Amino acid sequence: MEKNTIIAVILCVIVISAGYFVQAIFFPVEEPKPVQQEAVTPAPEEAAPEASDSAGPVQVQVNTTPDTGSYQDVNVETDVFSAVLTTKGGSVKSIKLKGHAEKEGQNLEMIYRKESQMNAFELYFGDINGQPLGGAFAVNQFKQGNDTVVEFRKDVNLTVGNGNPVPVEIKKTYTFKPDEYMVELAVEFTSRTGKAINFNSNGYAYSLGFGPQIGPQFTKLDNREDFRRYVTLNGDKKKKMVKLTKSDMTKEVTGRTVWSAISGKYFAVIGITDATEYVTTFSQLPVAGQENASRMFFSRPVVKSTNFIDTFKFYIGPKSSSELRRYDSADTNGFGMTKMELDRVLDSGAILGWLQAILKWLLISFHKLIPNYGVAIILLTIVVKIVLYPLTKKSFESSAKMSALSPKMKEIQDKYKNNPQKLNAELAALYKREGVSPLSGCFPILLQMPIFFALYGLLNSFFELRGAGFLEPWITDLSQPDSIWNFAPTSILFIGSDIRLLPILMAVSQIISSKLMQPAGSSGGSSQQQSQMKMMTYAMPIIFLFVLYDVSSGLLLYWTMTNILSIGQQLYINHRQKVKAKAKA
Repeated sequence: MEKNTIIAVILCVIVISAGYFVQAIFFPVEEPKPVQQEAVTPAPEEAAPEASDSAGPVQVQVNTTPDTGSYQDVNVETDVFSAVLTTKGGSVKSIKLKGHAEKEGQNLEMIYRKESQMNAFELYFGDINGQPLGGAFAVNQFKQGNDTVVEFRKDVNLTVGNGNPVPVEIKKTYTFKPDEYMVELAVEFTSRTGKAINFNSNGYAYSLGFGPQIGPQFTKLDNREDFRRYVTLNGDKKKKMVKLTKSDMTKEVTGRTVWSAISGKYFAVIGITDATEYVTTFSQLPVAGQENASRMFFSRPVVKSTNFIDTFKFYIGPKSSSELRRYDSADTNGFGMTKMELDRVLDSGAILGWLQAILKWLLISFHKLIPNYGVAIILLTIVVKIVLYPLTKKSFESSAKMSALSPKMKEIQDKYKNNPQKLNAELAALYKREGVSPLSGCFPILLQMPIFFALYGLLNSFFELRGAGFLEPWITDLSQPDSIWNFAPTSILFIGSDIRLLPILMAVSQIISSKLMQPAGSSGGSSQQQSQMKMMTYAMPIIFLFVLYDVSSGLLLYWTMTNILSIGQQLYINHRQKVKAKAKA
């Protein structure tokens, strides 16, 4: 293989390798260090000469009836949820998704709590730094048509300004539809005295939080196996990624938002508020018993009233286009929601999103034709190779022409080795005479890179691949690596505890494809060129074997099929070259 072809392949390898780390560069996964959280108590208001029970800010101190510590669980079963609510704070302990399994086989848990005692949908007076409203709520569970409604009530005494405690009823009402991943939560405050209260603690009436972490369970967040990202869609329908770092683990988003979300690789929690302009806060600060947390808060502005109701809706489920798009049309969901654009929580490249959308449409179309995503990936690979065939052919022909010029190039290099300026001029004249370019073999390959990056992004996070099998029992889940032998608890460097067949097939097919792509006569170079050629032929596939050893089966199936089809194309091109050579002879 002559020098320019080697340079072209190296450039392409660098580009490919960079693709696997691009997410880590722009969305680095920070491993938060445990920090001691301190409760922030607002400074008391200055004494007023004549305080009334309806004036002044609400103090953080809440006088409630004695808490016995005895709480009742409330179970809710729908077509898609198996939820456990609790009278402790009127919060939610568990929401499991039916039909979506964890690795161990049980229903997937969306409230990932580990040892933490924190629940989801807890209320905080004021900002997010206060203590959640605890104590036991009274509960009433009933059916409203086909919906399941769980209503929690609690009377508390709020110290307002410097006056006497004011009795206030707090009500939290959850509404579950039979077949939807959307839950409605209404939060209501009512003054028992009939007098308006200035609900103001540290600049907010209250905060509603979701945490401590969304499911499913994970061993690491590395942007490949799983991740947690923070996303908002503002009132102008502009999507914004909120980046949290080790040094900045909490961020506020102000202004009107359509929705805010904590997004994982395949599942998300999306919070949708009413018309009130809440402050959204994302936090990955550790909580007691759980260092790796991902929380979302909605802080309600100050309000003075005898009664007010805020309505939130939370999508808690898969990042599936069909489910997310239900909320773009009022007649496809039970809440009458429209134009919510929840599917924008799906991951797509900012630059190549349009290309990824086309490839996704093709993949879904092939699946409709043959309902197997493994077959659909193979069909998509065939279409991509057909479309790129002119580029592949052009690349090979250019490399062949450059290889044919190797003797003349070597002669010029030897003749003018002590005169670099003359050497370059003579080589340029040779290229012009023969009608070739040193970079002509590289450009067609580089033009294929956008398709590869788009497919990498698609196949690495396409929800429908989760749990989709192909040639079972070999590949049972196209979103996970394959395994033909697991020898845990023993572990081997680079490969862990599994022997995987697809990465091996990928490496072998890449070696064969590389050898076939070597133009005729390329074996006659110098010993240095021969050494470089062997490195590119054998070393690079072996490196990729370990780099891609744990990626999803869907992506490796695409790459392996690409190599196999490339072998077929090269055999055809080589045959055509031989036929042409004989005809000229």
